[in-house]
Amino acid sequence: MAVTVVGLVTINEDQPLALAKYLELVEPVLERVGAKFVARYQIASQVVGPKPAETVIIVEYPDYAAVENVFSSPEYESAKPFRDLAFSTYSVSLIG
Repeated sequence: MAVTVVGLVTINEDQPLALAKYLELVEPVLERVGAKFVARYQIASQVVGPKPAETVIIVEYPDYAAVENVFSSPEYESAKPFRDLAFSTYSVSLIG
């Protein structure tokens, strides 16, 4: 059963090389497990509470095992230092 993942992120605009390296390391893992980017939205304004992030990213995975495979992979582990530089906000949640 497909699993939808929502990422709330804010990109550090002053770290383009870190973002590029993070994507270089993570995109092949996403492709390997069959994950697909569904949508990307910029948050225009916040109605209630503090703004959680600048961007919402929706990714669909074939199943929960695929999500686990990505976030526990050696490639993702090696990408974490670049992720931490590339994003000032990075939160991932499952829908459903």
